[in-house]
Amino acid sequence: MNFLPCDQEMVVTLERPKRPIFEKDKQFLYIQQMIEQKRNLLLQKQHHLKKAIKQNQFLEVVKSDYVKYYDYIAQQKRQQIEAFELLNKYIEDLNTSNKLSKYNIEDAKVEQQKIMGEIGSIKKGLDELMTNTSKLGTMIQ
Repeated sequence: MNFLPCDQEMVVTLERPKRPIFEKDKQFLYIQQMIEQKRNLLLQKQHHLKKAIKQNQFLEVVKSDYVKYYDYIAQQKRQQIEAFELLNKYIEDLNTSNKLSKYNIEDAKVEQQKIMGEIGSIKKGLDELMTNTSKLGTMIQ
């Protein structure tokens, strides 16, 4: 055996073993993690989409019910207007037939004014109902 003199140092270099398998595993795990995160994100979006569809279907039912209710209310208001106009015409016919006394004619005129005011009020309410429903229809669509 040969020994080196003491004043010389022996340098040993250790090569790091290459770990391509370790790096590939690490990259593979990272990709799997990314796939899992994207999968979870897609599942969340799918859940939100299903929820939005249910809400949209619910809103369609509400809108349909509202349209039916609106039609009913509008029909009621038109019938009220017709009834008041018929009553107004009847009072007008009584006034022109000269079958009423002076006091009855005055009372009839007061009643006619009330009827005309009520007709105006109902027409205004009907117009507001139609305008608001029209605005709501545009907002929902």
